[in-house]
Amino acid sequence: MNDLVADITAVLVWTVNGFLVLVYYAVDHIQTVLLAISVLVFAVYISREQMVWAIGSGALAITASLLAPAPVPLFLLVMSLAGWAGQWLEQYNKPANHWNTIRGQALYAIAGLGFALYRNFGLGASIANDPMMSQGAGYLNALIGIGMYVIPLGWLAMLTQSIWAHPPAQGTPDRLITNIRTRGKR
Repeated sequence: MNDLVADITAVLVWTVNGFLVLVYYAVDHIQTVLLAISVLVFAVYISREQMVWAIGSGALAITASLLAPAPVPLFLLVMSLAGWAGQWLEQYNKPANHWNTIRGQALYAIAGLGFALYRNFGLGASIANDPMMSQGAGYLNALIGIGMYVIPLGWLAMLTQSIWAHPPAQGTPDRLITNIRTRGKR
């Protein structure tokens, strides 16, 4: 009887331990968890033509969020949430806005994965050890560091532009464009 109680206790302890590991990991990667929820819901509510691309972009974003150092996870989450805000604000061409979110997120995810490879494999340090390459390594590190901030900020600027300053579509009456741009105000 004692062996049965000990076995049940051991199973419960291991189960609770495993659950706590999952909880601690999720809390430690809360940005990735929120990003995963955002990109999965985005993929569900998108047109069938863009769904495969949205799933691929979301998978890249989640992978980059898990592997890349800061600021990549935070900016991927910001980009995903800004994409949702853009969908809510967009009144003119929602499919184009969907596509801008998909491609912007995929581009930054690929850049983030490259950043993770560069940092985790010590490529910058190995270049810096060569006397002829050390100045170039400093320059390369500066470019990479700046790029990790500029790419999402540039995408956010383009998202804002696509929401508030639409190009005229062919065959669209000027009145319709004016109504959409001004939100019905004269």
